[in-house]
Amino acid sequence: MRRVSMALMRGADAILDTLEEGGTDLLVGYIGHTTQELADATRERTGMRTMYPATELGGAHLINGYNYIKGRAAAAGLWHTCGTLLIPMALYEGMFSRIPSVHLGFNVDGSFKGRDSMQEMPNVESLAPTTRYATRVERPDKLPETINRAIQRAHGSPAGPTFVDIPFDLTVDIAEMDIPKGWSAPTHRPGADPEQIRAVVDLAVGAKRPVLIVGGGAVSSGADAEVKQLAELLGIPVTTTLTSQGILPESHPLSLGTSGPIGWRCANDWIADADLVIAVGSRISEWGYSQSFTAPMPGRLVHIDTDSDQLGNFYFPEIGIVGDARTVLRQIIEATRQNPDFIEAPYQERAHHAAVVEAKEEWVVQKRRRAQVDESPISPWRVVDAIESALSPEDVIVSDAGNNTGWIFQGTTAERSRRLVTTFGGGVLGAGFPMALGAKLARPESNVVVGVGDGGFGYAHNEIALALRENIPVTIVVFNDSALGANKGFMTNLYGQPSWTALNNPDFVALARAYGADGERVEDAGDLDAAVKRGVGSGTVYVIDVPISSAHEYPATGSGGKVKWPARQWPADAIGTQSPGRFDRLAVG
Repeated sequence: MRRVSMALMRGADAILDTLEEGGTDLLVGYIGHTTQELADATRERTGMRTMYPATELGGAHLINGYNYIKGRAAAAGLWHTCGTLLIPMALYEGMFSRIPSVHLGFNVDGSFKGRDSMQEMPNVESLAPTTRYATRVERPDKLPETINRAIQRAHGSPAGPTFVDIPFDLTVDIAEMDIPKGWSAPTHRPGADPEQIRAVVDLAVGAKRPVLIVGGGAVSSGADAEVKQLAELLGIPVTTTLTSQGILPESHPLSLGTSGPIGWRCANDWIADADLVIAVGSRISEWGYSQSFTAPMPGRLVHIDTDSDQLGNFYFPEIGIVGDARTVLRQIIEATRQNPDFIEAPYQERAHHAAVVEAKEEWVVQKRRRAQVDESPISPWRVVDAIESALSPEDVIVSDAGNNTGWIFQGTTAERSRRLVTTFGGGVLGAGFPMALGAKLARPESNVVVGVGDGGFGYAHNEIALALRENIPVTIVVFNDSALGANKGFMTNLYGQPSWTALNNPDFVALARAYGADGERVEDAGDLDAAVKRGVGSGTVYVIDVPISSAHEYPATGSGGKVKWPARQWPADAIGTQSPGRFDRLAVG
């Protein structure tokens, strides 16, 4: 990194210069008295596009979608005082999906700090739990170095959101500024100890029924080629989490699709019977793969992640490796070729390959059968099939949290990473539509379709206004069951009847048209394919409202939603201490 010589400049200009030098090409902000100076300064900028959302939360979700597709912190948020406290759920999603982003919150005049002035907010304290780095700047000349540090931390290991709190008077003040120049994303990719690598290879070469669980950390690392190379070298089948689908093309014979509570059954069944599990770039969380929601993991476990806090969090690994996914996979590939017991052969000739093919084919046949059912109300599997049929492999499908996530991830096929965008890193309801807007901005040449439930769409339909103002054409398919369907199904299974789940929905098509968008309601399965194609080709925001059958419950392929949490007896002396072990059953060797 080179640095420009000191120059006398306004704080607002220093902020924008630092962001632009740090790779920002999209600014998403909300106006208020603390952001007015900055908003005015953006008028003279040509290298960064600027837009303002309906809400700060919607804007922060859009940033996640944009940066996920870009693979870097290309969009930044600029927020006004108390509105900053609307973004934590988007930061939370970014934390657990490992999406880099930089957010700047502008607070009251520094001289008013601690005087109970209107809209003074404890932003650093509030946002620190959902960021990788949160700090406050007190002097204008410290703006460039602090924002630059936030950019670097956003791209750290693991990646995630960062936040800088700035008194708005610093945007007006003038000082000598030193703007970092020539910034690029950090390239440090830590590897593993050679002894650990040799131990992993010994296990892999001797395994009879191995499996790779590949998570979003491998996508962030750019390990697509290495996953494919290792899988073919050892003939190891590959399963993915919800944030990594397609890192190995799902048409590949070694791909068993997504694992987890709403994953492909063939993937979960294979993991349950595996004698060796190598998890790469995955937290193996309760929604990634854990026995409370899916199935036991009886095989020996190798856990590789860039975040040491994740190792042993749910399962105790036999070998735990802190390292970059791409680097460690390359080490394993090289060491495998040098292992004296390794016999190189086409993966099709490995002893377990026929079983992999058979397990996958059974699942694919089941998928096709479900997609062909025409019923009234419409089957959600038929809706997903219509979405898949209307798109090319290069297009993008976004899934909001809820039942539709399972239907979409089980019913579609990904041939590359980042084809499917999900809000299930953190499981944030309502993030899907604004994330889809970000995805479309990041990949304008691709069609983008987002599947949302009627409950989730209620969180963010106001961002249709932003989409029309900025000409962001996205097709929205509403899975409308007039309920918060996932919890309705869970409670019906667990308690016999649901509570707090019924919805009184508006006319979603009329709502879209009220904003100036378009859409249609589809009640006949035979009309679905043409409707989705009309939406994709409309060139505008297009809402397709599909009343779906409530007979289709949460599409769990594990035990999630069907097993009630066991009640625990708290000893009198345990009050105020750690939980007495509901999750003890997860930490297995």
